Amino acid sequence: MALALAGVLGLTGCGGSSAVAAGGAASVSSPTSATGFRGDTLPQPVQLTSADAAERFTSTAGGTTTLGALQHGHVMLVYYGYTHCPDVCPTTMADLGVALRKASPSLRRKVQVVFITSDPQRDTAPVMSAWLAHFDYGLPNPFVGLTASLEQIDAVAKTMGVPLSPPVVAPNGTVTVNHGAQTLPFVDGRAALVWLASTAPDDYLHDLQKLVGQS
Repeated sequence: MALALAGVLGLTGCGGSSAVAAGGAASVSSPTSATGFRGDTLPQPVQLTSADAAERFTSTAGGTTTLGALQHGHVMLVYYGYTHCPDVCPTTMADLGVALRKASPSLRRKVQVVFITSDPQRDTAPVMSAWLAHFDYGLPNPFVGLTASLEQIDAVAKTMGVPLSPPVVAPNGTVTVNHGAQTLPFVDGRAALVWLASTAPDDYLHDLQKLVGQS
C-alpha cells in the first residue's frame, strides 16, 4: 500500500519518523514491490543537485568537504539529526553500524554514512566526531558528520525532501529539534529508496547488498 507521508507525518521530532520526496508531497511504495527492496521505493527519486554536491560543509574528518566528494565511489547514506537526540538518531546510527559490521569487507568499503546535523550551534565537528565514534567502531569508512550554517543545511535538506525546523528552547532550557527521520541512500547522485527510522539492521544490509551491486 502507498503511504502519503508528507501531509500525515510532516515534520517530526526524534520520537517519530517521516519521509517526503523533493518538492513537497510524496508517497512511498510498499517494500513488497517488484524492486525487491525492504526499504520504501520513492516513485520520484531524489536527485543530488549540482549545487548540493558542491556545497561545502565542515567535516568531522577534518577541514571541509562536499557531498559530491563523499559520494564518489560509494553508496552514500544521508541522515539528518543531532547528537543530543534522545532516541531515533542514536538508534538509527547504531542500526547502520550493526548492519555494516555484518556486511562483507568489500561491501563495507563501498558504503559511506553521512550524518548532517540539524543542530549546528551545539554540534561542532569535535562533538559529532566523539558521538559518531560510538557507532562506527571497527568500520573501514568512519561515519562522517557534517555541519554548516543552519541556513545552508536547511537549503540542502529541502532539495532532498527532508523536513527540518530550527531548534526551539523551552522555558526550562530543554532544546527540541524537529527533523525528518529518514535515511536516503544515494547511488551516483540519485536516491530511489528511503529507509524510515524503524528499519532493522538486516533490512539495511539486504538493501545495501542490492544497492552496491547497482553502483
